[in-house]
Amino acid sequence: MRFTISSITLTNYRQFQGTQTLNFSFNKKKNVAVILGKNGAGKSNILNALTWCFYGIEVHKDPKAQESGGMPIINVTELAALKPNQSTYAEVLVNIETDIGPWTIKRYIEGGKTAFGKMYLDPPKLTVIHPVGGQDKIVEGDETQKLINNLLPEALRNFFFIDGEQLREFFKFSSPQEVAEAIDNVSQLDLIMKATDNLLKYEKQLRKSVKSTTPQLEAVQRQIETLQRKIEDENASLRDLHEEIEKDSRELAQVEDYLRQHNDASVAALQRERDSLKTDVQTLKTHLQDEETNRNGYLVDITPFILLKDEIRTTYQLIQYKVDKGELPPKIKETFVRELIERGRCICGNELIGNAKSELEAYSKKLVLSELSEVSISGKTTIEDIKIDLFKDQFDRKMLRLEHISEEIKGHNIDEIRRYEERQNQLTSIINRNKQQQLMRKAGIGTLNSTLEEKMEQEKIELSKDKKNAHLRIKLQLVQDARTTLANTEYVVKAKIRNQVEKSTKENFLTLIRKKTAFTDVLIDEEFNVKIIHSHGYNAINDLSAGEYMILGLSFMSALMTISGFHAPVIIDTPLGKIDDEHREYITTELPKFLSGTQLTLLVTPTEYDTNVEQNLQEYLLTENFFEIMEDESKTTSQVKSHVC
Repeated sequence: MRFTISSITLTNYRQFQGTQTLNFSFNKKKNVAVILGKNGAGKSNILNALTWCFYGIEVHKDPKAQESGGMPIINVTELAALKPNQSTYAEVLVNIETDIGPWTIKRYIEGGKTAFGKMYLDPPKLTVIHPVGGQDKIVEGDETQKLINNLLPEALRNFFFIDGEQLREFFKFSSPQEVAEAIDNVSQLDLIMKATDNLLKYEKQLRKSVKSTTPQLEAVQRQIETLQRKIEDENASLRDLHEEIEKDSRELAQVEDYLRQHNDASVAALQRERDSLKTDVQTLKTHLQDEETNRNGYLVDITPFILLKDEIRTTYQLIQYKVDKGELPPKIKETFVRELIERGRCICGNELIGNAKSELEAYSKKLVLSELSEVSISGKTTIEDIKIDLFKDQFDRKMLRLEHISEEIKGHNIDEIRRYEERQNQLTSIINRNKQQQLMRKAGIGTLNSTLEEKMEQEKIELSKDKKNAHLRIKLQLVQDARTTLANTEYVVKAKIRNQVEKSTKENFLTLIRKKTAFTDVLIDEEFNVKIIHSHGYNAINDLSAGEYMILGLSFMSALMTISGFHAPVIIDTPLGKIDDEHREYITTELPKFLSGTQLTLLVTPTEYDTNVEQNLQEYLLTENFFEIMEDESKTTSQVKSHVC
């Protein structure tokens, strides 16, 4: 369902004391709104107000900090003026226009002072008013959040309600797992996962209804239930490991960025060398795996000959014995045949006439191929081993250099640098250890799944022994086939959407980026590593400027928005911070075009909203859609007003 925001009304929400309303007009060609405010004036709280109203979450606030005594949502001036047994409230009310008519979404929280003067806050309440059959229906309680998720699922909120600072740092610090999660969200794979879970529950119910007509059937069903529990437990542990790796990878990226951007040029250079070495090491690992796979595959091919070596030796000796006795002709060397052809005469003295010469030519070629085959067979494993040794040598040298780099940084005379390097080592070690555990658990789950399949086959055999269970056996098979189909569908959908996101991100990035010839490609590989390919061929993902990271983030989010299928307003807080003038130029001229037909609201500071930006946005900005946040003298209360451009 497509929707736009027609108004936002804030009542005693944070620094916005009293009731204040922002009314928006929407025009598909003039699709931009601007809210201007200094740092700390409440600009980011406009975005917080929207996400709190829709989902009960403030994107700029840490939930843990709030729980431990952060500033309350209700305006502190209003709360401070209360006497015992008095109360007040905060409210955010958003009016939206949808394809089926206007909606109102309201989140309300009440607070006050007890008889003893102690402050309290009640749980917030959400109300949704939406049209049903030509009448407005008021909904409260559990159904409200479901209605909002139909408009825009919470899992997709970060693609539409965007924190510019977080967006700039997304590809700087995010792990491949977070990229995968973002793509999963737009893929809506949770629907497939829910269907799979429901099928598994139904399968268990069916199994319980089966009459255990034989001891073997009862035993195998117990084994199936035990295996399924083990697989569920292992998958839960795998998810925990995944979260740990993701958290530690994010911190590692921040630690390495600190070293990479350090004022000490030697430290920055060492970190950049380490970045390059890590890429080389990963490439060498891939080459080593490929070569070892090739060699091992060849060894598998010749295994029958190795196992039959005694029989082959006996056969060879028998043939040689017959050759020695003259019962079989000796093996003829290709050089001997070549000499006969060149002389044009047989060893018996007769000339080569008719087809004799051409037949010898053909026979000579067969002998050449045979002899080359022998050389190839004997040398193939040797060549593979030489290549493997070469890659291992390069790998070892680069790993040794990585160790030396770490020692050099740890030997620095600045304590903070040494601490960061120690943390880098700790995190790298923890991540590698957890990745090893991850691989082991995945292998264990694979083994459990194989055993489970065997037990299910046994179950089918036992079920077929009694006609009473025939109908249930068919149902079980149908459920199991459906689960397999869903698993295959999940894989295909994920791969397809990853390719679509990659293509769209590349198109957006290469359009928005200032250096048109510096970058040639944007790749998202099967492991969800994002690579920015420089014109010289290397991956520049760790070498982008703040503006380039912002453009990459916008390109990725724009791709996700398009693919998600949801048509919602886009609100970006501080989209132009920390980026140079040229990138501001490209963003403010190209982004409204990318999001043509989409309501786009930019929350900017006066520094961001310079003369050039103002001129660029004139084409897309209605006068009534320009707002400015004004602070009072104490800088604790703000008012938002429509401001004539």
